This record gives sequence, structure tokens and C-alpha cells, in this order.
Amino acid sequence: MPDHPSESFSRHSLILENPKGFETMELARRLREVGAPMSVVADFDEAAEVLREGELDVGAILVPTHHPPDFVRRQMNSLCNLAPKDGMRLVSVGDEPDKSTRKKLRKAGVKLAMWNPLIGTNLRFQLYRAHNPAPDGFGNRECPRVPTALSCSVRVADRSREVAVFRLAESGAFLATERAVMNGASLELDLHLPSGAIDALATVVYANVPGNLQRPGLPLGMGIQFEALARRDKKRLRHYIRACVNQLDV
Repeated sequence: MPDHPSESFSRHSLILENPKGFETMELARRLREVGAPMSVVADFDEAAEVLREGELDVGAILVPTHHPPDFVRRQMNSLCNLAPKDGMRLVSVGDEPDKSTRKKLRKAGVKLAMWNPLIGTNLRFQLYRAHNPAPDGFGNRECPRVPTALSCSVRVADRSREVAVFRLAESGAFLATERAVMNGASLELDLHLPSGAIDALATVVYANVPGNLQRPGLPLGMGIQFEALARRDKKRLRHYIRACVNQLDV
């Protein structure tokens, strides 16, 4: 799954207008900012017309949460016959619905969520998931990796600096920084979770630096692996990641 923040999207998204308060134009603006082709359509009928014309490679339809799940299911059934051969996903957007509605949306086939407040890293991550579907939505990884807006303090050779946590998993993270250190280097870090900091030791497993992009799909930075996290910290990290997944999956 690509991760580069400046990489453009090749497939098209359709955004259904929402007359009940969700800022459709604001979402459209943010999709443009991340280089995602999209069109705003008035309703499912117009979405079906776009699919029927076949001029656009539509990978996702963004559906406001005010639509009743049973109505969404009926519409999705009719759209399936018009979907591109490589698939198309419906994405729930707007305010987070209650548990009962979420369950009905899942039964209707809506798997992904972009709910308020919409974090920029989540928006890009969900678009890639929508346009590059995998069986579990997270690339068949044993440990889900999630996008974050977290930061952490990194200490190397008695020097400390703050970096952004671009992706996070139970086993490690990708830290976005223009000053990555070499492969195999040991780090001390304070990971700033909402529940408090986790002190951890980590090893750099790859560094993305100018002229040597080991992972071209990632920004400049470094992939790290946690070393011997305390049991309590493992539990807190797992809880945070599960909470993130809960906001990414319907």
C-alpha cells in the first residue's frame, strides 16, 4: 500500500452531497489538496449515471451518514453491476453514527469510515484503502499499522528532538523526519500517546534518506522496531491502535 504524502491518486472518488450539515465542499477541497481526483454528485442516481458512462475509473463513493443503512444497501446492490472490474468501495463520511447504525452499515457493505473530526493522515490512509482494497483492509499484516497525528521525542547520542509518528503498529513505527539515522542504530524515545508517554528502546530497521530511498512509497524518515516494551506499555499501545482501527473501520 503506497504511503508517500505527495503521491497522487490514480482512481476517482465520487462524493454524495449531504443536505444535513456535512461540509461536502470542505471534504472536496481536502481531497484536492492530497491530489485525489473527485467529483461531487447530487445523489445515488447521479453516481449511477457517472458509472454507467464509464469515462471515469471510480474506486470509491463517499456516502454521508444521514442516508439510512437499508437505503444504502439497496443502492449499493444496484451499483455493483456498474462498478469497475477491479472493485469499488463505499465510504461512510460525516458524523460518527451509533453502534446500531454502524452494524447496519457493515451489513450493507460499507467497510471504511471518514468520520469527524477528519485527520489529514486518516484521510489519505482511507483513500488508499478504498482504492487499493485488501482482504482485511490493512494489507494482510499481522499487526495493523495505523496513521497517526502523534509525535515522539527521539534521543540519539544524548541529543533529543521531536518527530512525527507517521505510522504506528504494536511492533514498531515509521517516524517522519529529514534527519534519519543509520540502519541498526539504537534509539531511546518517548511516544506521546493520549494516555501518557511510553518510554521505549528501538532499533532503526531502515532509513529513508535523500539519494537512498529504501522505501520509495514513504516520506523521508526511518522505520523503527520496538525492543522489549513493558507489558503495561504493550497493553496501552494495543488499546490505542484498536481505538484507531475503530475509527477507520465501520
